[in-house]
Amino acid sequence: MRKITLSLFALLVTIVAYCGAPQAFNYQAVATGPTGAPVKLKSVALRLSILDGSPTGSVSYQERQTATTDNSGLVNLQIGTGTVISGTFSSIAWSKGAFYLKTEIDTTGGTSYITVGTVQFLSVPYAQYADKSNIASADFPDGLMSVTPIRLDGNFNYVVPTGKTLYVTQLTHNGSATCADYGAVVNGAYLASGTTSTTTGAVGSSTPGSTSNKVTGNYPITIPEGNAITSTSCGSSLVGFTVAKGYSWVLFDLNVGNYTVPAGKVLVIKNFIGSNTNGWNNYYTANGYTTMFSNNKDISFVDAGQTVSASGLSGSLLMMGYLKDK
Repeated sequence: MRKITLSLFALLVTIVAYCGAPQAFNYQAVATGPTGAPVKLKSVALRLSILDGSPTGSVSYQERQTATTDNSGLVNLQIGTGTVISGTFSSIAWSKGAFYLKTEIDTTGGTSYITVGTVQFLSVPYAQYADKSNIASADFPDGLMSVTPIRLDGNFNYVVPTGKTLYVTQLTHNGSATCADYGAVVNGAYLASGTTSTTTGAVGSSTPGSTSNKVTGNYPITIPEGNAITSTSCGSSLVGFTVAKGYSWVLFDLNVGNYTVPAGKVLVIKNFIGSNTNGWNNYYTANGYTTMFSNNKDISFVDAGQTVSASGLSGSLLMMGYLKDK
């Protein structure tokens, strides 16, 4: 039987769902044959694809599911729990806009799929996004769901895993009586207060109770996937967490050029980092206007098409932030 349809598809994928935001949602459909009669008690395989932006958009996530139809031809699945073909369900950026579900079926349970329909999601995934957005913010735009705590001590070299973002929430002295220096480096630039020396990670003093025992910065300091954070100072203590990447993160060295915000995006600047020998005077320029930036408290927004630059640099100055849709 090659002509198979799935009826009630658009209705049931919209309204049959969990409350809250699990990492899956219910899906029900009725498989019918060419005469409209239900395909009963038959093992079937489905390939489910979540498409970005349009019915022919790129595949954000794809999985395979197998199920047995009941006496009415009904199949019940949980999208997000199948065998993953591509993508990560928890990383789908539902906030971007429209998403579509493409369903393909093989009524023999194999992989010779027939396309049976593509429909737009209406409410289910956006309920998931709304739940996530309750705990997301400008400081934690990726949200705080399924975080993995990170604690690094002494000398370390940590590379942020693919598909993850590292949020550094604290960088301090670890209390060692023999290791006075502490701090860390990202791509050759120092996570630093104004007391950064020219040696890797050497920051401040180990004096008990001293305010210099904590590196100043606009916490959380965010390191994108694939980048390394390193310390060669045995007095370092780093605390933070990783979480699934939900945004396009920017880590750009303004010493090697200017950065232009892509069309349709807004750049949210969280931090600038660099050693105190790089000549930076805490000012940057965007769209021809020069503004002072304090790593202790500021967040800046730069519109699409505008260019960010900094002058007078003699070393790396990393601009750290993320891109969001306008």
